[in-house]
Amino acid sequence: MSTAPETFRYRLASPAGSVFPGAHPGQMVSSGQLFKRHEPLIAAPDPRRIDLRASVLDPFGSYQVRVYQQKSTLDVYLIADLSASMSFSGSLNKQQILIDFLLSAASSAFSYGDSFGFIGCGRQLEQRWLLPGCRQMGRIRALAKNLENHVLAQGCESLPQTARLLPASRALVFLLSDFHFGADRLQSLMHALNRHDVIPLVLWDSAEYADLPPWGLIRYQDMENGAMRTLFMRPALRQKIVRAFEQRRRQLQQAFRAFGAEPLFIDGRYKAEHIDHYFQQRAA
Repeated sequence: MSTAPETFRYRLASPAGSVFPGAHPGQMVSSGQLFKRHEPLIAAPDPRRIDLRASVLDPFGSYQVRVYQQKSTLDVYLIADLSASMSFSGSLNKQQILIDFLLSAASSAFSYGDSFGFIGCGRQLEQRWLLPGCRQMGRIRALAKNLENHVLAQGCESLPQTARLLPASRALVFLLSDFHFGADRLQSLMHALNRHDVIPLVLWDSAEYADLPPWGLIRYQDMENGAMRTLFMRPALRQKIVRAFEQRRRQLQQAFRAFGAEPLFIDGRYKAEHIDHYFQQRAA
């Protein structure tokens, strides 16, 4: 964690609602460069911005003032699944990717002048994994260090409870998990987060399904309950597992799109450029 984290560019899908000036298009009208509309001088008493042409054309003969869209700050949050399956380490280490993204997202938010918060979800919400919105990189690095030394436990039942910890105004929420849980919990979670701009980050490892050998004995362990199972791997079974993951990918896409969110699948080493590309595509 000694090297500087990678940063990426982001934006809300709609104007931010914060009253505080910042770097993002906002709903407030004040000082800015993007023309918003005309208003009567009595509603926006700034004679320096009187538009004489618009005033002459006004049928009621009132002075018209140009008002501009104020750029606003944004609250950015990372909600992370801290269940045991997120400790899987195959071709990559899911827990390390979580830490890398935490540092990257916080650094990106601070570069915009935005606040950044973190909510880690296990069976219950624990105070040590709750970080309200802040602008202090030192607190983020301390949190990342604690996560690095933490052994992830079973379950992520607390995920739907995270909505009450988020700001009342619309925030940008990164939701990072492998989503190896039922559709009911996912739907409950997305309903709870519906007022925010949610970016689902689906963290998979190709060693879970794509990199299996065509033949041989394979020992599987359920990361949540520790149960072991031995399978005789053969091409037909390998293909069945791959198809099951492909079907799960489509199910997740449909589930998220029903709430207006497009998931980003991360099945390799985390790179900030992938997040950049995601937001560029979303803005197109």
